[in-house]
Order: sequence, then C-alpha cells, then structure tokens
Amino acid sequence: MIIGYYRKHILSLKKKLNSLDPNDDCFDDLIDLQVNIVKRMLHTEEVISSKKSEIKELKRDLRTKRNSKATSKALKKKISKIEERVNDYKFLLYIWRCFGDGIAFKYINKWNLKRLMYENDSPDIKQHSGFIGGKEGLARELSLVLEAKKNNVPAMLTDITNTIRHGDVCLLGDSDPYVIEVKSSKNSNKRVEKQIASLKNIHEYLENDVGNIGGREGMKRVSLEYDEVHFNDIITKAIETALLGQDCRLSPERGVYYVVTNTSNKIDYDELFTGISEPIIYMLNQSKNEQWWGNYYPFTLSLKTPESLYAFLKGNIYIIVVIDALVIKEMSNNIVYDVDLVLDGERGLVFSKEIEGSDEPFYMIASDHYFSRISHEFLSLKWFFKSQVKFLKDLEEELLNSENKPNNTLNSDSDSDSDSDSDKGFVPIS
Repeated sequence: MIIGYYRKHILSLKKKLNSLDPNDDCFDDLIDLQVNIVKRMLHTEEVISSKKSEIKELKRDLRTKRNSKATSKALKKKISKIEERVNDYKFLLYIWRCFGDGIAFKYINKWNLKRLMYENDSPDIKQHSGFIGGKEGLARELSLVLEAKKNNVPAMLTDITNTIRHGDVCLLGDSDPYVIEVKSSKNSNKRVEKQIASLKNIHEYLENDVGNIGGREGMKRVSLEYDEVHFNDIITKAIETALLGQDCRLSPERGVYYVVTNTSNKIDYDELFTGISEPIIYMLNQSKNEQWWGNYYPFTLSLKTPESLYAFLKGNIYIIVVIDALVIKEMSNNIVYDVDLVLDGERGLVFSKEIEGSDEPFYMIASDHYFSRISHEFLSLKWFFKSQVKFLKDLEEELLNSENKPNNTLNSDSDSDSDSDSDKGFVPIS
C-alpha cells in the first residue's frame, strides 16, 4: 500500500474537514478543501496514466521483441508489479473522494443524498465518472461553484465524491441537494437530454417525497420517527486504545461490540470474542479496502481524529463490529412480530405477523444493506429495533386501511432514502 507516502496530505485533509462548519457563511474553507481534493486527485490521476503508459510499452516489448524466456519472465513480473501499483493509486483516488463525501454529508442529511448514488430508472448503482484531469468542463464547473459562493450558496463538485453520481455541481444550501448539469456547449444529444431528465425527476422526487424513481412506481420517502443513536465516541475511544498498542473490545450496549486491534500485535481472537454467543462479524477494513462503503456515513467523518483515520486507512488498526444474533432473537421475543435473521446479501431481517381476516401473513424485509448500517455507522441496535417496530405498525395500519388491499409483503430489498422508500404494495424500508 502507498498510503504511507501520503500521510501528510491525509492528515491535512482530515483537519480541514473537521474544521469545516456548514453554518459558516463565508465558504472559504469549503472552497479551500475542494481545491485541495482536486489537486490530490489530479496528481493521482497523472501517476495512474503514467503507470498505464509504462505497462503498455512493456506489453508491446513482450509481444514484438524476441525475448529470452528469462527476459519474458522478468517483463511479466514487472508488468504485474506495476499493475498492482495502479490498483493502489486507484484506491487512493477512492480515498480522496471519501473526503469529498465528508463535505456532502456535513451539509446534507445522508438520507437525502442516498438517491444520488443510484440510477434514476433502476435500483442499480450509477457508474462513477472518469478522471477529472483533462475534463473539458472542469474549469466551467469550478467557476459555477465560485459563482454560487458569490451568491451566498454553498456548492461542491460532484466528481470529488463517491456518492453523488448525477450532475456536475451540487448546491448545498438547502436540506435537499440540488444537482446541476453543466453543459459544455449549446449543442444537445440524447445522452445530455437523458441526464437532464434524470435530474429533473430526482429533484421532483425530493421536493414531493414521492415519485417514479429507482425502477419503482410511487416511491415514497418517510421521515424517521426517532433520532438516530450512534456511538462514534465509543469507537474513537477503542481506536485510541489500540493506537497505544493495546487491543480493545468495548460494548456500547447489549449485543453490540467494537473490537479494535493493533495489527502489530499477535491477536487472540478467542479472547476478544469470548462471551459473544452468536457473533455476526463485520470487518470494516475489508469494506474500506474493497470500496464497499457505498452511501454509508463516511468513515472520514465517523473516525474523529486525523490520527485514527490515518491508522485505519494505513491498516495499522483493524476495526471489527460484532452483533450478537442471540440478542437480536431476544429482542424479537419482545415485539409482536416474528423475526427471521437471514443476512444473505439481499435480505437482512424478515419481519412477519399473522393478520386476522387475511389469508396471507404480513411481511416486511429489512435489507442486508440497511441492517449493516448498524456496524458501518456505529448505530444502536436498540434504536434500530425501536424504529423498525414503529415503522412496521404504521405500514401494517396503512395496508389494512387500503381500499385495494395490496400484497401483504413489504419488501426492503434496496436501501431507503429516508428511513423508507415505498411503492404501492411493496414498501422498501432499508
């Protein structure tokens, strides 16, 4: 990994992100942080391009020259090493964009941002844009961000994030994001027209809290009944302990455990996991390394100090969140719904209940992605169940009062925009 070479830049960006105040009317810090992220991204893109050119030359030599077996073997080995380095720099690009995510999530609620990572007309994640270097419209996009600043509106470039995959510039002055497509000319084509139509549909959905979006008709946003409960201070304490060289296990509440190890130590997992009856294990380093973090609350924000963030990125510490399935089962006994723990990559928890006067039971599926927010966002399991029970009761009442009596299955196979996305008959809540 090349993270160690960029320690100074990572610490600097984290300090700037920590000091960024969404309530500040000046916006100088907002612009400064974006400029620094752009500089880091441009430099990294240049290195990647250079490495790819080097690989291309070596492959041409391998293909066209009459090399000995030893020479060919050496060339292949060199190509392999450079390809590994290219992947390292691609990961570094991901990290720089994670700081951009930090900006977006500081200004806009995570549920209001969620839809911007997905296609407008399907539940699929939208493909990320390419390099910003050499992009014809970059200067124009930066000018628009500065123009917004002059008009006392905070704005940011979408290409410096992993999570905003629509448009070029996002206005951050309201509770909902407003994304703008910056056209490079007056000419139009089907691709541009589709992008503009997608943005129009997303904006209407956010404004009206209902719409045909993500491949579903009548998708509805539902607000959270209870404020989230999270344990960022507890995970920070566990990380600080590990940085001092001592492996740490803390439990912020019954059934939830934060295990943070210093990777220079020989780890006794039996000791760290003792007393946990049925562990469900989440390796947060793996989610980070494989770039699976998605639209969860960014670790560039949840890991509070520059030193803890750098240690996580460098791999000096390993963060594991463990949820005890036995506690989930016990919690399930205290509510009026049956709960099946599935966790198959699609379904997380399946809630069900027999309904008087109905031939079919009432079902709701909380997606695996939604349930995994507990681990990746350091959320309370108790809060999760409390929120789900309230939501279940509201949905059950809504279905029973429906004149059309739609299908009794409430499906949450994709993550929610608020605490739920819903359509007619199928009501995703994850």
